[in-house]
Amino acid sequence: MSKVSKEKKKQKRIRLPAEYTEGTFRFKTGPGWKACFDSEKELYTAETFWAGYYDLYEINEEIFSKLKTKGMERRDAHELINTGRHLYKSVSDRNGSYDVALDENYASLCPWADVQKTGEMWDPELTDLAVAVFDSEKQNRELY
Repeated sequence: MSKVSKEKKKQKRIRLPAEYTEGTFRFKTGPGWKACFDSEKELYTAETFWAGYYDLYEINEEIFSKLKTKGMERRDAHELINTGRHLYKSVSDRNGSYDVALDENYASLCPWADVQKTGEMWDPELTDLAVAVFDSEKQNRELY
């Protein structure tokens, strides 16, 4: 095993506490999610990840305070975070890989995030079209 591989393996073993602070960032982490409060910008953001899916959200103080680092199921945390404003999406599944920037400022809003990019970034026009199509269908999904 090369020296670089050993270092990477060692870094992966280092576990950060469930709640910690780095500079102006206050973090909470749990299985499949990480949330951040940036005290300088007074901004709450979060990322979710699971089985080929990665998403960034802008959340509010209420959502951030409800996120529990212990005793909270991944699904419950994801459902809570998903109520925020969706900023970025990356998908890598059986149907292919693609990335969607719902807010083109996602990187500056979440400078702490290690954004996972898996495929080709959708053009803003395609993103606008998808949002319009799925939003127009939203009322049809409420029965399910």
